[in-house]
Amino acid sequence: MPRRAASARTTLRLPSRRPPLRRLMWTLAQLRAGQKLTAEDVARRFEVGLRTAYRDFDFLREMAPIDYDRAANSWRLTEPTAALETLTLSQGELVALFFAEKVLQQYQHTPYESDLVAAFRKIQALLPEQVKVRPDHLESYLSLDLGPLPEGDAAIFRDVAASLGQRRSVTIRSRSLSSDTLLDRKVDPYQLFNLKGGWYLAAWDHKRAAVRDFALHRIRRVTATGEAFTVQAGFSFKKYGADAFAIEKGGRLANVSIRFAARQALWIRERRWHRSQRIQERLDGGCVLRMRVKLTSELRRWVLQFGEEAEVLAPKGWRNEVASSLLRASSLYGLARLPAAARGAR
Repeated sequence: MPRRAASARTTLRLPSRRPPLRRLMWTLAQLRAGQKLTAEDVARRFEVGLRTAYRDFDFLREMAPIDYDRAANSWRLTEPTAALETLTLSQGELVALFFAEKVLQQYQHTPYESDLVAAFRKIQALLPEQVKVRPDHLESYLSLDLGPLPEGDAAIFRDVAASLGQRRSVTIRSRSLSSDTLLDRKVDPYQLFNLKGGWYLAAWDHKRAAVRDFALHRIRRVTATGEAFTVQAGFSFKKYGADAFAIEKGGRLANVSIRFAARQALWIRERRWHRSQRIQERLDGGCVLRMRVKLTSELRRWVLQFGEEAEVLAPKGWRNEVASSLLRASSLYGLARLPAAARGAR
């Protein structure tokens, strides 16, 4: 049955569940560029279900003149589109915009500032006057602090992003954190992602023949090769980092158990530390955090920060590694045992 074409000046009616704006904007951009586009293309691009992609197109028919061309096996625009006239934002969406602006402020006086300001102004330009909000009003009861951020080069970010969009290999010169030397690597950029305020590139490393993460703030130069690449078959960014505790992907996958004292357990219960986590309560008010995760130096450092209020229970070999780290740390103070005053303060 043919789908009806919407008027170019239709008032937007929002269903109960709206697709993410990024997915809608990408879909509209493809249609405006005259690209062949199906629900399968949207589902594959954003790793969503086919039913979700079909709902996207149903939603788009309420805001743009689109129809499905069976002969071409593609969605298409039936007439030129105008800018969207009416957009209603929920309170939650307004809060999201507020936090976006706070992130922008967090990057002030960094190489990314000018590009972020330009992007945020474009977002603001899309909003009609009736949803303008005073940041000072929201700021009276909301705040955001991402902590210290690594310094990077906006030109590096743009060069990497360009290679991603064009699907072109690049050679990067990056500072190695382990050897503190500059190394050249030919890579195929797969994904730019932000973790705890820092930007990283997941890319196929030709030398190592594997996907590796590169911190953008350690990249000194990006050189285009002009060579096209295709993503390795079966690669999924979501699955790529699924077993990692944070950024480090190496290490052996193991079932980890960590006991936390009652004071720290209050904090542990409040957060989602890993997708596989399970929390077992203890009669003394503490808890045991269980995860199936990679054993990395990053995970070890995380446990060590809790000092005497965290104890690794399993696996046994990793428990011994953490214990050795604590012994080496205590030896820096030259004490065979705690002074009496310190024992009394515990």
